[in-house]
Amino acid sequence: LKQMNSHNVLTAPNKTLTAPASNSRRPSNFNSTTNNNNNNNINNNTPLTSPRSPSLELSDSFSVLSPISQPQVQPNKYTAPSHHKPPVEYHHFFSASQLASIKPICSATTVTDWEFLSAEKYPASHNPQDAYDLEMTTIGLSIELAANNTRTRNFNKLLSHLLGLLKQLQTNSLETIPTETYNTLFLIRVFTKQFAGNLTNKEIIQQFEDDDTVSKAEELLESLLYVLINMDPNSNYSNYEFYTEVLNTFLVLCSTQLQHSKLTDDNYFLGILMSKFGNRAETVVARLLENLIEQRVPPPQSSSVMYTAYNYFFSSRMGSNSDADTMPVADRSLLLLLLLGSQSISKETENSKWIKLYRYAIANLNDHHVLSSDIDGGDRKMHLISFKNLFEIFIKSLHIEERMLLFYFILVENESFRVYVLSRTDQETIYLPILKLIYESVEGKTNYSQVYILMTILLILSQDDVNNEAIQKIIVHNITWFTERPLLKSISLGGLMTLVLIRTLQLNLSQQKDIYLHTNCLAILANMSNTMSDMHAYVAQRIVSLFELLARRFTKLVEKQSDDVAIYEDLLALILEIINSTLTHRLKHNSQLVYALLQKREIFAPFQLHQRLSDLVQNLDHVIHFFNARVSEANLKAPSSNEVLRLIEQASRTWSNTKLVSLPDIKFQYEEERDSYEFFIPYIWALVHRRTFIYWSEEKSHVLDNHRLMNEEL
Repeated sequence: LKQMNSHNVLTAPNKTLTAPASNSRRPSNFNSTTNNNNNNNINNNTPLTSPRSPSLELSDSFSVLSPISQPQVQPNKYTAPSHHKPPVEYHHFFSASQLASIKPICSATTVTDWEFLSAEKYPASHNPQDAYDLEMTTIGLSIELAANNTRTRNFNKLLSHLLGLLKQLQTNSLETIPTETYNTLFLIRVFTKQFAGNLTNKEIIQQFEDDDTVSKAEELLESLLYVLINMDPNSNYSNYEFYTEVLNTFLVLCSTQLQHSKLTDDNYFLGILMSKFGNRAETVVARLLENLIEQRVPPPQSSSVMYTAYNYFFSSRMGSNSDADTMPVADRSLLLLLLLGSQSISKETENSKWIKLYRYAIANLNDHHVLSSDIDGGDRKMHLISFKNLFEIFIKSLHIEERMLLFYFILVENESFRVYVLSRTDQETIYLPILKLIYESVEGKTNYSQVYILMTILLILSQDDVNNEAIQKIIVHNITWFTERPLLKSISLGGLMTLVLIRTLQLNLSQQKDIYLHTNCLAILANMSNTMSDMHAYVAQRIVSLFELLARRFTKLVEKQSDDVAIYEDLLALILEIINSTLTHRLKHNSQLVYALLQKREIFAPFQLHQRLSDLVQNLDHVIHFFNARVSEANLKAPSSNEVLRLIEQASRTWSNTKLVSLPDIKFQYEEERDSYEFFIPYIWALVHRRTFIYWSEEKSHVLDNHRLMNEEL
């Protein structure tokens, strides 16, 4: 956050959650003078422990070969929100004949005949049980392959065979994908996944590269990019299934990062992709977004729609549809889009060129409802998407965290989309889902990563004064999830937002004491403060009560000479600035706020001589004395609240701001940190870890340590 045009700077220590290997960072930066004496860094020197995953009972590396027995699946220590049920038993993934034909590839025998790949199509993985079964079936085979491949080069021959088959797809117009092509890609994906999860960067290169003159990994990425960009997955079921497997392969190739404890470690395939294919970044972004927006389920496998629906949801090997993978192309495209766009740009390397082009591509997307056709923008072509369709996806499913993240990224990077969102007249459609998620999240065990992004989205939207004005005029009714005051029949959208932010701030101060949350809450309120109008009585009471609560705690901390005094002084200063801003700009439209100040006027007295807060309190005193005098002059005996409000409204007509100390407007602006990847990469991998139907080893996923630390209760 950057505070703009303000005489004071909110100072508070940053709370950093530190994992043993690397530190976890927030997605934003509050530029302030930090009091080092009050640094509240929380260091956790005890490494996270979690039960060993079945695939990791083997060894720490493929360099040690030993047979394994079937372990029992144990629950994870940290349970992230997930729609997937953990597998409880193991079944063979391949048929006996399929397994018999695959084993020679992994053995010490050299394979030259690949006809068996055309015989019978391998089953797809549609649910967590399938993924687990595939993992358990292939882990031993992969160990054997890694040990023998440096002599037999069977994996390299299989890879060369795949490259030839993929080239045929480019040159020949085929209605369906040959079984041989699908099976070959499937095996390459499965073996590569095991290599990525268990071998070092150097060992992966030894497995993949057998020719100094050409990079097989680079050739594979180029061929897969061609399919990703040019194939229409919706033309038939065969194409859709193959395209899904291409997306799975991309995620697997990127998964070397999942296994590293340091985000700056080299990742072989990611490095090649970002250093060699930067010129494809714009096209990749456009295609992955198009896949998401289309939201297509797999096409029919036959002309019978009933048969297709039955076959897709009930044809998995276990016959269960409870975890059906309903839109794999859309979902995996989104995860890949997020993953490729969140990599580090902290170093001036070839990788940074990719990220800059990738973010540039997002920034330059345009709405095809505004532009009727592709427009030639000089030496580049603008990619057009439907902002309307994209926005509708967001408002219907913002609770899905990867979609929330994409909304954040496009909102930050793309000014045209940001203007589109801010110019809509139905702001409640995006605000209400966000406020509901925040409100309910802080009730239980908080998903901090999700709340941080939601709060940042609100902050970005609050930077626009026209939008702030608009949400004060939108009235929402019967908000059933807002249980704090059940009888609240109707309130402005801006008022509801204020209540949710105050509640979040108060719960945070009493429980987690996360500096990012309460600074962000107050920054949003500060941005809104000069547009708040027709304030609901309950909103006014909560604002004044918040100051009262902070004042009481501040007084106790001063008595105890606590290190937290500076934090609470900052919070008091900011809430006073918020009240001052509203009174300066909108006093005549906020009788309820004036009334709340009159009712609690004594709480400001202790700060009249405070060195830092006196000017802010002095302004409130002028308001309180003026309106208190007008009420007293009426000489009413036991006046009702309505009578007092009427007097305040009458007196406000003669009120003038000239007696108030002139204060600059307080405005906060969001700016993404340069090292924000330290927050985003673990978060996105956590989503990949639990959203895709690929079995990822819990213990070897070291990049998730930061994400676990951020979200588990300390």
